Amino acid sequence: MWKYVELPEEIGGPEQRETLIRQFAEEKMREYDGAVFFCISRADKERRLTFRQAAASLGYSARDGRATATAWRAQTLAERAGKNVLFVDPAMQSYLEEYLDICPAGSRHVLIYCHRKGNGPSPRMSAFMDFWEEYGVDIWDLGEQ
Repeated sequence: MWKYVELPEEIGGPEQRETLIRQFAEEKMREYDGAVFFCISRADKERRLTFRQAAASLGYSARDGRATATAWRAQTLAERAGKNVLFVDPAMQSYLEEYLDICPAGSRHVLIYCHRKGNGPSPRMSAFMDFWEEYGVDIWDLGEQ
């Protein structure tokens, strides 16, 4: 499933937008029992902070996926107790494939995707999004918001 997130037209500035996005991310972290993945530009520090705050408000830690992939085997991560919350990018696809193959059947995973700061559509990103769809991971697309 791929859905587009529409924020209200009348937003009281960037701070209010980030508050709404943080609340949205919290809602999705509660809704899904599997891993939560954030696909955003590494340069988008404001949005990374928003997602880290959302995870922390629910008692989770949003981890850098590249560092996690270096530190932990996919099997170790999949067998870890608790919810995994990771920032991911296309360079991690083979690791993520191994991770998703190991996760218990029936787990519902979610990807929240943001196009800002150079993370928009491209052939590489299209292939990465196809990967998520093939694995049945729900994609919530924030677009340029």
